[in-house]
Parts: sequence; C-alpha cells; structure tokens
Amino acid sequence: MKKILIDTSAWIEYFKGSKEVAEIVHDKNLYLACIVGPIITELIQGLKTENEKDVLASALESIPRLSINDQDWVDAGKTGAVLRKKGITVPLVDLIIYTLASNNNSSIYTADKHFQMIKDTTGENINVIYL
Repeated sequence: MKKILIDTSAWIEYFKGSKEVAEIVHDKNLYLACIVGPIITELIQGLKTENEKDVLASALESIPRLSINDQDWVDAGKTGAVLRKKGITVPLVDLIIYTLASNNNSSIYTADKHFQMIKDTTGENINVIYL
C-alpha cells in the first residue's frame, strides 16, 4: 500500500470536517496515512481549546509515524542548499517533511505550495497531492 504523509494544512482541514481529507485519511484501500513529528508540533502549536487537544490526541494514537534519522537531516540540508543556490528559501519544517516523504517513498497531501516548489527545483519523482 502506498504511504501518504498528511501535511499540517490537510490535517487542519480534516479537523474542520473536510470529507475529502477524511476519505484520504481513512480509506486504507487508497493510502496508508502517516504523520511525522514536525507536523505534530505544528498542529499542537495551533490548538486553542481542550476539546481540540482531546480530538488531536485521540487521532494521533492510530496514525502511523515516519521516523526521522540522521540521514534525513543531512538530505534536507542538501535539498535546502540546492534551493538556495537557485534563490528559493522554504521553511525548515517543509524541507524535513518533504525529505521524510521522499526517503520513505511516500506521497504528500497538502495545501502548501512549498512542496511543489521543492519538487520542481530538485526534479524528484515524488507525488504531491493538493487539497
């Protein structure tokens, strides 16, 4: 089954009740939805209520995580260097999310245009799916 890394922007829509995102997250015939630490951090930063914390905690229990290793950080740095040489700067979190998806043969599901910029600049064959 093909993995799909659900980006922060997609999770936000999921928690707002988006049926489109829920289908991607829950339909195991399509993808295995995954998450990574930096996305969890971004989600927690945006929480406003105790109910949101409870919903997030419950959701995170069942979502497979992609691990970050030392090579992922090196690869993200190399990708960032390639982008900077071309005058493109993207947030560090997006670099590591992109790298984790790439290194784990995963698609990315997002509303964030940075991932397409990275893909277009590096020429990598990673699937970026937009909301």
